Amino acid sequence: RGITAQSVTLDAERLALRLRLGEGWQSLLGEDVSSAHSSLVSEGKLQENQDQAAAVKALARLPDALHAARGAKSRWDAEQARLTTVAKEKEGRVSQEQRENAAAWTSSWMSRAPSTPSSPRMVGPVCWLQLGPPPALSPAGCYVYGTVGTGKSTVMDLFCLTALKGWRAQRQHFHEFSLWMHQELHSMRRANSEPQRHILERLADKVSKSCDLLCLDEFSITNVADAAILAELLQLLAVRHVAVVCTTNRPPEDLYKEGLHRERYVPALVAHLREKFLVQGVLGADYRAAMYHADRAKQDTVCAAQNDRTLFEGGSAEEALKVIPEELNPGNLKISWNRQLAIPGQSNGFAQFHFDDLCQKPLAAEDFLIIASNFHTVFLHDVPKLTLEEHNEARRFTNLVDALYEHSVRLICHCQGRLEEVLQNIQVLQGASEEDGNLDADSLGIFETMYDDSPNFQIQIKELGRDKWAQIQEQRRAEEQRSHAKRLQRLSNVDAVEGDTGSGWSAAPAGADLSAPDQGVAGVMVAAVGSLQESGFAARRATSRLKEMQTAAYLEAASRRRESMQSTTL
Repeated sequence: RGITAQSVTLDAERLALRLRLGEGWQSLLGEDVSSAHSSLVSEGKLQENQDQAAAVKALARLPDALHAARGAKSRWDAEQARLTTVAKEKEGRVSQEQRENAAAWTSSWMSRAPSTPSSPRMVGPVCWLQLGPPPALSPAGCYVYGTVGTGKSTVMDLFCLTALKGWRAQRQHFHEFSLWMHQELHSMRRANSEPQRHILERLADKVSKSCDLLCLDEFSITNVADAAILAELLQLLAVRHVAVVCTTNRPPEDLYKEGLHRERYVPALVAHLREKFLVQGVLGADYRAAMYHADRAKQDTVCAAQNDRTLFEGGSAEEALKVIPEELNPGNLKISWNRQLAIPGQSNGFAQFHFDDLCQKPLAAEDFLIIASNFHTVFLHDVPKLTLEEHNEARRFTNLVDALYEHSVRLICHCQGRLEEVLQNIQVLQGASEEDGNLDADSLGIFETMYDDSPNFQIQIKELGRDKWAQIQEQRRAEEQRSHAKRLQRLSNVDAVEGDTGSGWSAAPAGADLSAPDQGVAGVMVAAVGSLQESGFAARRATSRLKEMQTAAYLEAASRRRESMQSTTL
């Protein structure tokens, strides 16, 4: 999207909500991120953490790097112009007679070709190779990784907020950016038949026209198509002097770990991140969980009003629904790819859903982002304790939590058991491995009648030997070849039916549930599902965020967003 004065204001307000800054946050605008971080630590709004401070120090280098890169580019452009001017002056000193003589064929049998003038005529734009390529941004960005709840997103949000005064900063969840990226690629591919490299060049041009700093929260690689795109796109953005900041749970070497065809594109991406980015780990305690337990302790001493409750563990959903001061009526919401989502109950920014309405249906991350954008309060009831066999439902649930958290939506959650138990079984998948006999699919209790159509889950079939497994692997490769041939055939048809491959880069249909196994094909992972390990990381992150979403600081931010939404509808 384009960056305007209005969008900058909205971004600043949204970042202030995410940082839980309260009143007076405008004083941070234009400050250096290091100074702002020190101020918040001294005020007690952030806890002191050496890794966070190191990440802030790395982020503080990016504005200077942008200034230096643009200065170098200006000097490069000036030298190109100077050399071109000199060449034109030399060209002007060559007479027409000299040109004709130089172009004439000689009579000598040893030379039967026209000679080249010492100062040839210039007929178009010139790039002087002796200057080398245009200077790229260095460092090209910052890659912040670490465990759940350690403040990675906080330091990135603070950096983005402080940078809004002097730079065009754009902060997005990676799901949002990925959705935009694939939609743009889809449009560009339908418009013409340019090579893929040229399309990515134009995509990078579009990003550089709208922002100087691109901040992506929860960066992840869950399919080989995205790995191929991002490995190239990040390099193109560096040439265009767009600094990229990423937060993630994984170090670069663990991106798309054990993914199918990982070796084709991920090594180039990892090398670029390690060589061109500032890579900083942020470790420590889960601050969100600490906030949650501190608030729970206060609630034990001060009885909270019934209407302030947002978490109901056990009991009936009807009892929990009483906290919504509205009469809810059925409705519909337009979601991605012109589909309609049935809403059992909605009214004035409130929405009610059964767990199955959102997590048993073919909904993708972008659909949950649309829900979060349209409602300030979501009531979700009958959330069960999920099992390993329900990893797809768990993935949708974690995508939903990410979207609601990202937009400071008040979530009233009714669980059939304890909150900690909802994703407890899924979190163990962080250590899942095809090679580790203690944490393979058999020992974790994940079995399918046949292999999972989502190849990245690396699910072993119970009681099968190596020969049978090799046979199944061969079946996968054969299916991959057939699917790839069909996909190429579809892409060659510019009048393909709506809902066909979204961007031309991913094998998932445009309107597909990106966490459903039947939407994938062998060899290319569907866009919203990672490996078993990625599902485990997402589950742990969602549990941490669910806890923070019950705290007073989060609910205050959600209340301010509700007031903002209500004021815009008046």
